[in-house]
Amino acid sequence: MRKIPFLFLFLSTYIVAQESQVESAGKQAQDSVKPDPQVILDGVRKDLTTLSAEFYQYELIEGNARQEENLGMVWMSSPDKFRWHYKKPYEQLIVADGEKVWVYDEDLEQVTVKAQSNNLNPIYVILNKDLSAQHYDMRYEILDKEKHWISLTPKERSEEVKEVWLGVVGEQLQTIKMINPFEQTLVFEFTKVKRNDDLPADMFVFTVPEGVDVIENQDNQTNEL
Repeated sequence: MRKIPFLFLFLSTYIVAQESQVESAGKQAQDSVKPDPQVILDGVRKDLTTLSAEFYQYELIEGNARQEENLGMVWMSSPDKFRWHYKKPYEQLIVADGEKVWVYDEDLEQVTVKAQSNNLNPIYVILNKDLSAQHYDMRYEILDKEKHWISLTPKERSEEVKEVWLGVVGEQLQTIKMINPFEQTLVFEFTKVKRNDDLPADMFVFTVPEGVDVIENQDNQTNEL
């Protein structure tokens, strides 16, 4: 059965570590005092009410090769709503309305719905300072070509998230690298980012299409994306 990779499908943290070593090699002469990662993320969140962007998603494998490439759009609304729309190569829609998460696969004529309860989802790190401080240890890693890299490690052991890296330029999030305990990495790159646009009232409301099967997922440990 075809399945589009979600936000917590990952490949090779080893590659990420190797990239970090290469990036840091030429930067050891920089000031020993690193920027405060919380200050950087505060800049991303400053006065943030809504956010929209195009995204390019891929799995990172040996030799820095990319596979399972996907294109789409994402909309977020502080503090806990988002709409994630995969468009290519296959369509799939994920809507979080603050209480439930709806995953709609049009080709399969199927909707999976579950309680919205995963506080390790990196979307909440972007939108919610309290959740990120509560669930993650945060560290500034490196400045590479004007991009600040911040790593976040879950404070409690997770079966799904080992580490998250956020790439920030100015006050804009440009990249998310996600690593799981199986040493797999998934990368999201964001373009055409818009802050605080007026979004339609029904943007984060999902209505089940007629004739579509609805599956209730009772496993609250399952990731939302």
